[in-house]
Amino acid sequence: MTRAGLLSRRNLRLTTGLVLFTYILLHLLNHALGLFSVAAAEGGLRIALAVWQSLPGTLLLYGSAIVHVALALESLFARRTLRMAPLDAVRVLLGLGIPTLLIGHAVATRLAWQLYAESPHYAHVVWSLRASGAQGLQLALLVPGWLHGCIGVHLAFARRRWYQRLHRLFYSVMLLLPVLGALGYISMDKELAADAANRAQLDASLASTPRIDDTLSSVAQALLAAYVAAIAAVFIARIVRGLIERRFGSLVRIDYPGRAVSVPRGWSVLEASRSHGLSHQSMCGGRARCSTCRVRVTRGAAHCPPPGPAERVTLARIGADPQVRLACQLRPAGDIAVTPLLRTAPRSLLAGQPRQAPALEQVLAGLLVAWVDRDALLHSLLPQDAVFLSMRFNDCIANTLEAAGGGLECNAEARGLVAVFGVGAALPAACRSALAAAEALDRELKALAAGWQGEFGVTPRFVIALHAGPVAIGEAGHARGRTAAGPLVDALARLARLASDGGFAIALSQRLQQPSGIDFASTAGIEPLPADGLPWWPLADFSRAAKVADTSTPEETHP
Repeated sequence: MTRAGLLSRRNLRLTTGLVLFTYILLHLLNHALGLFSVAAAEGGLRIALAVWQSLPGTLLLYGSAIVHVALALESLFARRTLRMAPLDAVRVLLGLGIPTLLIGHAVATRLAWQLYAESPHYAHVVWSLRASGAQGLQLALLVPGWLHGCIGVHLAFARRRWYQRLHRLFYSVMLLLPVLGALGYISMDKELAADAANRAQLDASLASTPRIDDTLSSVAQALLAAYVAAIAAVFIARIVRGLIERRFGSLVRIDYPGRAVSVPRGWSVLEASRSHGLSHQSMCGGRARCSTCRVRVTRGAAHCPPPGPAERVTLARIGADPQVRLACQLRPAGDIAVTPLLRTAPRSLLAGQPRQAPALEQVLAGLLVAWVDRDALLHSLLPQDAVFLSMRFNDCIANTLEAAGGGLECNAEARGLVAVFGVGAALPAACRSALAAAEALDRELKALAAGWQGEFGVTPRFVIALHAGPVAIGEAGHARGRTAAGPLVDALARLARLASDGGFAIALSQRLQQPSGIDFASTAGIEPLPADGLPWWPLADFSRAAKVADTSTPEETHP
């Protein structure tokens, strides 16, 4: 299948889901208008009917529903195991349950209008539900669809910067809108019950439509039976496929660090991990939208089919080397060995390893400390002296970061390390914390270099790069340290190279400076240099720049 075909299929599922999510959102907003009056809700309903009962609206809404359900059933069949992350399991269960609730509602409204010209009105619907005692069912009717849509939106857009900036607003809407819709419905029910003249008219309209209700009930039951049969057919097909694979298909062995599993050919590495209870991170639920499930193929690369279009896009975004693959997309044709690169809770793949923290993705502030001439300098010294200086360098960084208020150390190497700031905190405070730590590091590294000049006759070159951007952080491979990957780390490495090539000690990006609120253009008397969309300041030190603001100012933190 072509790249356009694969990507369009993923986008088709997202697009149809967004159409249905918009329909539910507008439906809840229409319910909420009942807080003002039944007349206000009826006015909103007339606008909604004009949109959704038009030919384009009908094709869009019901076409999206059919396509979305078909893609969901196909995805359920394609899964080789039903073990999945709890959030994914909740989303799938809610998605399967939505049609069982909405079929009756759609038949009673849209089909009634189509067959009998019975246009839905809030007064008639609310009163009929009161007469049947089904008010509670109506209030709960849209909740599964709303939750399913909210989870789907979160999984689809959680990595986007605009979503990370607006996630509090989205969370508030997610909580409040169903409550406002329920309150609007209750308000309409009370308003109708208090109007004695309307009550008699509504009772008469209910008594005149039993034949219509019986016919529509039969249609709803037939549609519900067909939907349940489709789900049953998917599960039966899964069972039959599993029996065929185990009896006639060859097994593939996948070696993890400290564990080996055998699965039928065609399973993904992520499905193999989950089916055997191995903890394996996957923040996007196995859709190739993130890179947190990535593994390094250490043996059997010849048995790995080339990456598909969606996987290639994600691997290119993180700059992965050819041995790194996405576990959710890699379906080996033969025996392979892999090492997960982001370890996660609740259980390590390595026997006896302690519980690890889950990976996260967030827009953070970061700094990179690089010892740019390490190899050339240490080769001129005795081995024991080289080891001693490396220890002094690492200790200087660790102690300075701790004294400056911390920072999460990642990607620790002999030449330096990356530290990120602002996990769970607001970005402006994170940027100021990174600047304070960089100022302290600049001071301590200059003192360290002066000491080495006197003690060993060598003058090391250190570079500090500062930037803010999206990054993924998790436990790394066999080591106990953390690894960070993403645009933030790539930009830090690029800034460090630019500063090193220009002979500067500090590279400060404008994307970290602006949220910090410190104006380097006026205080340092310099303008940032352009670098293909990455404006930065080359600094010899922080002496000409503004003093870093007090980072103890309370800031709003992320939930």
